[in-house]
Amino acid sequence: MDDDRRNGLIWWSTSRVTVGLVVRDGVVVESAPYARRWAQGRDAREICRKGEQQKGVTVVWVPATEDEQA
Repeated sequence: MDDDRRNGLIWWSTSRVTVGLVVRDGVVVESAPYARRWAQGRDAREICRKGEQQKGVTVVWVPATEDEQA
């Protein structure tokens, strides 16, 4: 993944749960209640690195479109 994670969505998936983490200005600002404690308010790059390092976790960065960034 590239380091340009200012606006978009982190798709975080394990065998037990899949959540979307909304990112604005590089920070997770919205998430499912399940993920709020560990994700909300944290740096998107940090969250992605953590997921990439954990066995059994799939992390995908989905950049916002130009319309979504406005």
